[in-house]
Amino acid sequence: MNAPSAKGIYRAMVEKDGMPKLGAAATLLGIRIGTDIVPDSVGEVHRPAFRPGEKNGLSCAATIESLPQFSLPVEWGGLNMRTAVWKIEAADLPAKFVAGDDSKMGRNRHISIGPSSTMDYNNFVDAIEATRSLWRKVTKN
Repeated sequence: MNAPSAKGIYRAMVEKDGMPKLGAAATLLGIRIGTDIVPDSVGEVHRPAFRPGEKNGLSCAATIESLPQFSLPVEWGGLNMRTAVWKIEAADLPAKFVAGDDSKMGRNRHISIGPSSTMDYNNFVDAIEATRSLWRKVTKN
């Protein structure tokens, strides 16, 4: 049996050119409007309260074991043949982001990355995509 992964911010994503592939899907690096976060009536997104079940930002996990089976690579015991596991440290997130635990009771640990202050939705999407080079691929020992 493998030892549990170190705590961090993990996401299973498709790889392109040695980095996470960009796009608005569950296994890409991007934001899905209405699914990951909901802009207000003027198109702005706000710092999330990180309440479980709310649309708080980019969906991630606190451990590899907490990643959903549909996105977790087969080599890590998941169901996805196209993804890799990626990690980013909270300290490496630009100041325009805040990461918070929004896990539901009794469920796997969930972390969302949201805006640290009010910003335009499109600027939030661009800023998330700009973190592409900060994510590090995690290989299985």
